[in-house]
Amino acid sequence: MSMLPKIHLEQIWETRPLIMVLLIGIGVFWADYSELSSPLIRELVLVALSLAKSVWFVSFVIRRIRLSTQFEFYFHEFMIFIGMSIVLFIISYAIDFYCLYQINPDSFHGLTQPANLANDFLSFFYYSVTTFTTAGLGDIVPASASARLFTSAELIISFFFTIFIIANLAILRESFSQKKNGKDLGRKDQQ
Repeated sequence: MSMLPKIHLEQIWETRPLIMVLLIGIGVFWADYSELSSPLIRELVLVALSLAKSVWFVSFVIRRIRLSTQFEFYFHEFMIFIGMSIVLFIISYAIDFYCLYQINPDSFHGLTQPANLANDFLSFFYYSVTTFTTAGLGDIVPASASARLFTSAELIISFFFTIFIIANLAILRESFSQKKNGKDLGRKDQQ
């Protein structure tokens, strides 16, 4: 049995912050499931964590692109990183949507199957995928301000990924590389 190349293990290790975000989401789910506080406080905590997660996620991906300018760039490895990031982000938002629905069942309309954890989570995973891909089929609809805020945040992140990251990857790398080289040249001039 062969071991994974070191570069692949490093890329898997780099996803640990994303996995931590997922674990925090599961912690929020557990706190909600256990009803440890009032619904309003749980909803406010969920909104704050979700928005913080979104900002962190965008900055994490930008940092990863910036770091990719420092070593040899393998497109397929970077696309694996992006793909894993997107899947984890979609799952994270599915957890957020599910928790919001558990806090306030009126947050979403269109869930018609019998309510249980598996059906509801699969429905919100599906909703998160359709939101992220901007398909937005309209069968599940956000009905509360928090649900609309979460949906909007996921749409903004998906726009960020598709337009700014994937479509302009080469330009972003070149820009970060030029900034790095410009700083290095500036330091050499000062010496």
